[in-house]
Amino acid sequence: MPDALAQPLQRWHDFYLLVGAAAATLVGLMFVAISLGSRLITEQSIPGLRVFVTPTIIHFIYVLVMATVIVIPTVTRMPLGILLVLAGLLSFGRVLSTVPYMRQQYRTQVIEKDDWFWYLIAPSVSYLLFVGTGVGLLLGINRAFNGLAFVSILLLVNGIRNAWDMVLWFALKIDPPPQ
Repeated sequence: MPDALAQPLQRWHDFYLLVGAAAATLVGLMFVAISLGSRLITEQSIPGLRVFVTPTIIHFIYVLVMATVIVIPTVTRMPLGILLVLAGLLSFGRVLSTVPYMRQQYRTQVIEKDDWFWYLIAPSVSYLLFVGTGVGLLLGINRAFNGLAFVSILLLVNGIRNAWDMVLWFALKIDPPPQ
């Protein structure tokens, strides 16, 4: 019996082309920004890059890969649902693993309260929505695509905000504000 996923996905085709193109562009811009700020990267800043910069690139890559998979004409519910559940669970675990480093950075006043939202809460919600959307697809619920669209937008907005945070960090390191 053929999977009845092609029809609902057809309505989302343009949306995923748009978010996929945006994510691909933003990944490229992140590499440019990191290259321009590479002289500021030291041995001591590597843990911070892993906690703050790497997830931002991963957010964009997830949106890009998700958009790419969605527009595959032969994609079916089962592999897509399983992919979303696994990606969501693994990513949620990775986000939780950053909590000790973030706590230490917060105690030393390197990060602020709003960083907890953008680097912990928003990604956690996104990745848990991946799980929920994957389960919804496995159960045959076509409205699960609304959740997937919300995740795409949330990850893009989160990534853009965090990329801006990184650019400001680089700018302040290169040219500190006058005292």
